[in-house]
Amino acid sequence: MRIIIARMAMIARGGTLLSLMLLGGLFSTQARAQVHVNINIGPPAPVIVEAPPQMLFLPDPGVYVAVGIPYDVFFISGHYYYFHGNNWFWGPGYGGPWAYVEYRSLPPGLQKYKVVRLREYREREYKVYRVQGQNFGGKHFYAVAGDGDRDDDDGGHGNGNGHGNGNGHGNGKGNHGKGKH
Repeated sequence: MRIIIARMAMIARGGTLLSLMLLGGLFSTQARAQVHVNINIGPPAPVIVEAPPQMLFLPDPGVYVAVGIPYDVFFISGHYYYFHGNNWFWGPGYGGPWAYVEYRSLPPGLQKYKVVRLREYREREYKVYRVQGQNFGGKHFYAVAGDGDRDDDDGGHGNGNGHGNGNGHGNGKGNHGKGKH
């Protein structure tokens, strides 16, 4: 009987030891586990407008901004930037297609100011544009839908000194009024 009790005690200790070993192996596996979090920011809703929006230059941030539409669309260095849902996107035209862009990759004119401030600048310049009409002296152009044919900061849109020689706004190298804009 003593032998049976001794063997049972040894099995019980061995089972406990085996249980502890298994738990130890489980915990060490958890300690080596890695956590990966991927956040997918999909493209925003499309910008839908009846006609290409007028883009006015905001001198202080040094960017163009779309006016007369319910979207925050900006133009600088050959790209359109769209602020939507607290995220920035860029694309070849005011209608996209849009790709997510990190804040730190934005041009300085867009990084320097909060969107609320950019909206204030937009509304101030748009008010002047509406009052002055064809006599508006600031830089401006009509946005393009998405051909991405810009290769300079001014976007080939001249200096916006009125209606130029019938080829569109300004007297620069833009091609307004020739069917593309």
